[in-house]
Amino acid sequence: MSDVQGPVLVIAPHPDDETLGCGGIIAALSDRGETVHTVFVTDGGASHRSSKTWDRSRLSAVREDEAREALRHLGAEMQPRTHLRLPDAAIPHSGCAAYEASVAQLESILIALRPRTVLVPWRRDPHCDHRDAWELTMAALEQTGQQPLVLEYAIWLDELGAPEDHPRAGEMDRVAIDAQPYMERKRTAIRAHRSQLGLLVHDDPDGFVLTENTIARLIGPEEVYWRDCPVKP
Repeated sequence: MSDVQGPVLVIAPHPDDETLGCGGIIAALSDRGETVHTVFVTDGGASHRSSKTWDRSRLSAVREDEAREALRHLGAEMQPRTHLRLPDAAIPHSGCAAYEASVAQLESILIALRPRTVLVPWRRDPHCDHRDAWELTMAALEQTGQQPLVLEYAIWLDELGAPEDHPRAGEMDRVAIDAQPYMERKRTAIRAHRSQLGLLVHDDPDGFVLTENTIARLIGPEEVYWRDCPVKP
């Protein structure tokens, strides 16, 4: 964990990605007194589209509460966090005003934080919001000219990824972070995301639910990240 230096910016496409993908680093750096600013990109409101009792606004509000509680369990309750509240499963794309406004928001955070490390979803993670969150972050970094260490974490790659989604030969270096000391805190933090565990919304049988296999796969003794390979001469 000593290779990861703060301040750190964590980009989470949805509330729960911060814990599943980066909970160990968030906990470790918070314990060290480093600044960890978590940005939740979407409102998370599309996980139970057929629910009659949990409309999008109500679900989005509870997901923000769950995110706050999860960060508390990780020891990051006093750390800064930002909710961009972009529409879940419909992040705006380049060329529209909403996209430019979102990039500008991230630019402002980057300028204020000046992170030494940025944790961002894997560029080809097989979920549209994860890929779009990566694109937004890269655009904002380019605009600021900052060059922090960028580590990319995959949530769905091993479970749902096609062969072409995986890192190509010579494209990325694998970085494994020891998360063993923080596994129990990560487990407790993910339990805060009750809406994603089938414990809150009961009238949408097709709604999203994190499976035990997914949780076990991501809350293990290592957190795996990818970083760009050094440029070859």
